Amino acid sequence: MKFKYIWFFIAVLCSAASFGQTTIKGTVKDKANVPIPGVNVIVKGTSNSTATDFDGKYSISVPNANTQIEFSFIGFTTKVVAAGDKTTLDITLDESSQVLDEIVVVGYASVKKSDVTSSISSVKGKELQTMTVGNVTESLQGKVAGVQITGQGGPGAQPRVLIRGISTINLGTDPLYVVDGIPMGTSINFLSNNEIESMEVLKDASASAIYGSRASNGVILITTKKGKTGKTRFTFDLSSGMQMMENPYDMANAEGYANIMNTAYNNSGYSDYLPNASQYRGKTTDWWGAGIRKSTPVTNASLGASGGSDKHTYAVSLNYYNSESMYEIGGWERITMRINNDFKFSDKFSAGITLNPRYESWGGPGNWADFVKIDPITPIYKPADQLTGLENEYSIYARSPSYVWNPVAAVKRYDDYSDQYNLNTNGYLQYAPIKGLVIRTQASVEVGDRVRSRFRPDFIIDAAHEKEEINKVERWNTTNVDWTWQTTATYSRTLAEKHNASLMIGSTMEEYNRNEVWGYGEGVPNNSDSMREVSAATKNRDSEGNSFSSSIMSYISRLSYNYDSKYYFTGTFRRDGSSKFMANNKWANFPSASASWRISNEGFMENTKEVISDLRLRAGWGKVGNQGLPDSVYQSNIGQGYYVIGGEMVDTSYPSTMANKDIKWETVEDINFGIDFALWKNKFSGSLEYYQKKTNDMLFKKQFPTYSGFPGYSTIWTNVGAMQSSGIDLLLSYKDKKGDFSYGVDLTFTTVNVEMVSLSAEGERLYGAGNRTLTAKGEEPGYFYGYVADGLFQNQTELNSHTDEHGTKLQPYAKAGDIRFKDLNGDGKLDDKDRTKIGSPWADYNVGLNLNFAYKQFDLVANFYSSIGNDIVNQNISDLYNGASLTNKVSGLDQMAWHGEGTSNYVPRLSKDDNNENFTKFSSFYVEDGSFVRMKNIQLGYTFQNKFGLDKLRLSISGQNLWTWTNYSGVDPEVAGGDPDKDDRVKGSGFGGWNYPVQPTILMGLNVAF
Repeated sequence: MKFKYIWFFIAVLCSAASFGQTTIKGTVKDKANVPIPGVNVIVKGTSNSTATDFDGKYSISVPNANTQIEFSFIGFTTKVVAAGDKTTLDITLDESSQVLDEIVVVGYASVKKSDVTSSISSVKGKELQTMTVGNVTESLQGKVAGVQITGQGGPGAQPRVLIRGISTINLGTDPLYVVDGIPMGTSINFLSNNEIESMEVLKDASASAIYGSRASNGVILITTKKGKTGKTRFTFDLSSGMQMMENPYDMANAEGYANIMNTAYNNSGYSDYLPNASQYRGKTTDWWGAGIRKSTPVTNASLGASGGSDKHTYAVSLNYYNSESMYEIGGWERITMRINNDFKFSDKFSAGITLNPRYESWGGPGNWADFVKIDPITPIYKPADQLTGLENEYSIYARSPSYVWNPVAAVKRYDDYSDQYNLNTNGYLQYAPIKGLVIRTQASVEVGDRVRSRFRPDFIIDAAHEKEEINKVERWNTTNVDWTWQTTATYSRTLAEKHNASLMIGSTMEEYNRNEVWGYGEGVPNNSDSMREVSAATKNRDSEGNSFSSSIMSYISRLSYNYDSKYYFTGTFRRDGSSKFMANNKWANFPSASASWRISNEGFMENTKEVISDLRLRAGWGKVGNQGLPDSVYQSNIGQGYYVIGGEMVDTSYPSTMANKDIKWETVEDINFGIDFALWKNKFSGSLEYYQKKTNDMLFKKQFPTYSGFPGYSTIWTNVGAMQSSGIDLLLSYKDKKGDFSYGVDLTFTTVNVEMVSLSAEGERLYGAGNRTLTAKGEEPGYFYGYVADGLFQNQTELNSHTDEHGTKLQPYAKAGDIRFKDLNGDGKLDDKDRTKIGSPWADYNVGLNLNFAYKQFDLVANFYSSIGNDIVNQNISDLYNGASLTNKVSGLDQMAWHGEGTSNYVPRLSKDDNNENFTKFSSFYVEDGSFVRMKNIQLGYTFQNKFGLDKLRLSISGQNLWTWTNYSGVDPEVAGGDPDKDDRVKGSGFGGWNYPVQPTILMGLNVAF
């Protein structure tokens, strides 16, 4: 009987509890009466929460009339209201004090945008997700003033990113990427743009000095998406389409090629190279069609879930990206997962952990140019009467008379692929013992393993030239274990309601470990897939292994102060110790200071609020460093080689690199002045900045002089001199809304001027790119250095007049139609002293234009990017216009080239011998204007709101790189050039050739939320 009463009592309690709950519904709108989707609606003091749908509607249960309900959304002022006794509660949110209340991530902290005193640009993740790219920095192109991004093309290729130009001439130029507070190096290929909440670009030293020795090329901070309080929200994003690849040149057919080559031979006094050219009519070999796909698929997909309570929030995402190569094989595939959990144990303790496993695979032939260059007469396969039946599958292809190997055969033989496995774990613990004090410790560990496998099968296409008589197998394995640990304590306090101060102190430790193993062998019994292992090799087995380690220890601090939100000051100090330097110079200090005056908050500006929403002046100074050296420069190393003695090859050893105990940090010191403004209630805003930075003690790998007694190829790292750059960054933005129509226009404009101030010795000259570039005092680094091509000799009179003072011809082997080279110093001969500056790879201006429009459920974005004033060396000219080579030529070259007085003043006559060195002398003949304007992206979308049982369904169609305007005749004007493996990234910039082009792409998109 008592049991009954207990159950009855419980039932009454439940009824009472149910009766006490009230459901409140309503709509959240802005002042323009437009519904706001995604507003967080939280019953304060509980885990009960929801979010408004795409019509701004919500529904939530509250326990009683005294309950407080909080409404919050980015860009609007948070509002807290009492539930009362109403069942319908409509809310109007006020726009926050413009974007000044937005949170901007800075080094080891976050601040309101209005409190930023340094040069920092912020881009929200939503702006980056309109493009489908493998590397998210490509989406930044044209969106940030002061940042120059050059796309590299090709699956998995990493764009070159320059923040305010270059700061060094012999080390890497890429910025440091910091993801969720953890330095991740200079590559961001591993991160999907769907995972990103925001990106902040630290452009001046006053912003980046807190990262000290890693920050000389600038810093990009990336914040990934975190969970938000509310019900679990699922998202699915898919973008899929096709990349188009067309032959960049109109190449000669078989008959046209025969005519061109016959002309070249005849002009040099030889008989026809291919007699009776008409016999090749209709017999052109379509190499391009045989080996290059006209379109290749690209896919970017992401599945995410996020949500949580006031005690625990979470976000999980699974991301997939795949870009196939232009061949039938190869490409780049990436799978990443990010699992983020944040816990709030109490008002004092919180913690979080992020797991980021990822997998990448890539590979593919790099010889697409051979499909253009190979002659159109050679067939793909050997004629049947040349086959014996004993050939393996790789030996049935035809051999071209040119130096170009059969590209179809090369693709068939290709087997060189890499797989990368990584797991990054990032966790933090935060403690706030008293009001205003926050202690945070954060640690990250990354474990990675990369396996590269290469197999070169045996084949014989031509017994003398195109062959591999014995097959070869190689395997590389590289593992890395890297960790970082950083601890900071931050104390913030406000006094007398006007004095706001914050002090942060901390320390960081980083260690990077890498192990490499290489195995090699020859004579695998056969070429089958199952036998392509080093252990299957029967001859010449070999192996090598090595390990590398480096570490950094740092102490950091920052003081921030503002008075009455008018006068701001920020000072930082970092002291770095690096294992890459010896005891004499192991430690270096990197201070910075910046200040701003928010004029718009002054009393005398009160009557201008209707026009001037915000006006600030900023100034900053700071020092950052560069320690991007190899791990073992403090060691003297022995190289391995060989020498022929008495007709026999003898293994040798020699001093390859020498230690320099006095080598010290490369440092960059810069100043920055800026003005920020917003007018007419923030409709029109922008910033204008002037910067100047100077790099001292540049790190450079130099060769030993021959008189030192060391071999001429021995090198030593040393500090060589100084360089200085300056320029302006301009950002203008206009945004407005008229009823259902809204629009925005952003313009970015950047200039960079770089000059070498000094080198290690007066008059020293540093050459690069095979002595085709020069770096000298008073000039920009790596400018093109060669002869001046002064048009073509049109007749015998011009040939006879190009002489020294004694009547001796300066170019004795020249004929009418050859290039005339200038004798610049007037000494009556053409030699190295007549080489001069013939162009520069560095742009005068970079411009970005970003447009966005929205009408009801429709939205349209368009992004344009331009580089103006840079030159490019078009190295393809040597293949496509040179009659001395047997490669294919552009269609109609026999008519384009000089073939009589007045017929051309640019393309020299066709010649088999090229006795005048028209093509072998590096001259301005190769240099072209590299300026271009490119439509990076255009996307049209339509959003269904609360349809089909979904919160959101958006469909879109977009085109990337669809249109490019340029006078450059090469493959693609987006040319970075330079070989980082040869320390030539800067001194070899601007050399265009058969670079993998940035491809036009058409995509369909789908975005779902529920």
